[in-house]
Amino acid sequence: MFLKPYRLKSSAALKGSEAKKLRARLELAFPHVPAENLIPAKANVTQLKILTHGGQPSMIYCVDKQPMFFELDGGQLVPTLYTLWATPDILPYFSTHEGVLPKLSNGADLMLPGVVPLGVGLNMYGHFKKDQLMAVNLTNNSSAVGVGQLARSSDDLYMCGGHGVAVKMLHMFGDKLWAHEPSMLQQIPLNKTKPLSSEDFPVLGGQDHQRKATKAPQIEQEPAFISQAIEPVELESTTAALSLDEISETAAVAATSSSDEATPETLLKNAFLAALKNNGKKLPLPLLTSNFFRLYVVTEAAEQIDLKKTRYKKLSNFLAEMVDQGFIVVREETKGVDKIISVDLEHPELVNFITDVKTGDGSGAAAETPLFHSELREMYIVSDVTAAFFTKMNYKRGEGIPVGQVKKIVREYVSKHGLSNPQTKLVHPDAVLQELCGNREGTLSEITSIITSKMEHSYQMCSGKDTSGKPQIQMSLATRSGNKKVTLVSNIEAYGIIMAELIKLCKQGAAASTSIVKLPHQKHEQLQVQGNQIRFIYTLLTETYKVPPKCILGLELAKDGKKKRK
Repeated sequence: MFLKPYRLKSSAALKGSEAKKLRARLELAFPHVPAENLIPAKANVTQLKILTHGGQPSMIYCVDKQPMFFELDGGQLVPTLYTLWATPDILPYFSTHEGVLPKLSNGADLMLPGVVPLGVGLNMYGHFKKDQLMAVNLTNNSSAVGVGQLARSSDDLYMCGGHGVAVKMLHMFGDKLWAHEPSMLQQIPLNKTKPLSSEDFPVLGGQDHQRKATKAPQIEQEPAFISQAIEPVELESTTAALSLDEISETAAVAATSSSDEATPETLLKNAFLAALKNNGKKLPLPLLTSNFFRLYVVTEAAEQIDLKKTRYKKLSNFLAEMVDQGFIVVREETKGVDKIISVDLEHPELVNFITDVKTGDGSGAAAETPLFHSELREMYIVSDVTAAFFTKMNYKRGEGIPVGQVKKIVREYVSKHGLSNPQTKLVHPDAVLQELCGNREGTLSEITSIITSKMEHSYQMCSGKDTSGKPQIQMSLATRSGNKKVTLVSNIEAYGIIMAELIKLCKQGAAASTSIVKLPHQKHEQLQVQGNQIRFIYTLLTETYKVPPKCILGLELAKDGKKKRK
């Protein structure tokens, strides 16, 4: 549901009475969890109206900027991963193997072969109803990695013979809802589970069969909801009628507010306030009013702005009203040329205006136009047993190390301490390695396998901002027909940058034709921008994409902007 970017239509802070109604809905939906634990009394609750990539309208409820619940078509409230991590027992769980997580993150539903049975016989998949909310965790970690709806009831799942869809996934670790607020991202908490043994799967007809039939695999923090799966569903269905008045009243309030926000004037005003809120401190004042509208206001609008459809008809009329209200100060330098010379960031209306569209770092917050690709990376966590070895290589206890990096660390340690025999190519362990591998010599791969077997296996969602081990971005100039110069940029994809968004920013900022060029006999593509745009590309990569300057080559080719006099 949130695998692809969604579009934010509006954002509004809930009043005290509206937040109280939301808590009442949560009490009806999740009666076994106090509503105060889900939404604290003094928390700032924001309601976001969004349109998913598939065109489905939905609501997201954020608590202190962090998404905690979202709403389905029928008004059903669904907890996000952040809620499941804070309150694990709010939903029942299905467990799956860790190798299934990358497939789920790519948009697949949880299939029956990947579900670890909760028991035997008819109790294999518990006692749940169709479309009931179900959280999904891993066999080695009890923390949730996704949430969805049951495709069938538990009895129907049993009758499927181990084939078909078990859970239709709605929200996954690493999707756009998880990345809604980049400054508050969280990785999956590590809560180890008790390994499964033969006792968890008794022989059919054995003495322990009746006792084990209704028993699920034990974990350190077993959700209390699993053993009482039927009662909350029945209670929810019986009490749903009691909340119809409250839900209809809330819907009426939402409809009224949406009709007010949908006017072209309100859309323009909200985009103007969002531009000042997100970019007020970074505006290069004095700034041409036309550039301010084109570069800042238009990009903040939830929908396309057409000034002719507003009552202002012209940009100058709208800015004149904003000047009268005290938001900005505009000065006319020459006839027809107006510049904004100052902005009042302490204006009460601007201070109280809430926007979750972008954060101050310019990286994007609602994932409608994400700048980077995200990838699910396998990690090994430094455990207590291996901490003595990795601390000597400047890695802390509990720190995650990519799978491909562990062998490089072991090779560096062996080379640094001279533990390798050049003739036999075997590693002779020193005192530190002997505690992990014993006194036996072995190859580098064998030593690495022993070390990784004593580490925790996990996953981490990473963005393209990680620049370690990546080739440098190369900027160069070339001449095309008619002695026209073009700027060529290589190795951009290695940094996870989404090319479509980069092309869009180049067209808007440089006002130049931009395209992708496929070079013969090469895998990678080049970005081609008309004219000498070296300095613009450099500024865009370092300020917007936060690429370190040391990772970019070719700045010396930029023109100085001064024309030589003859």
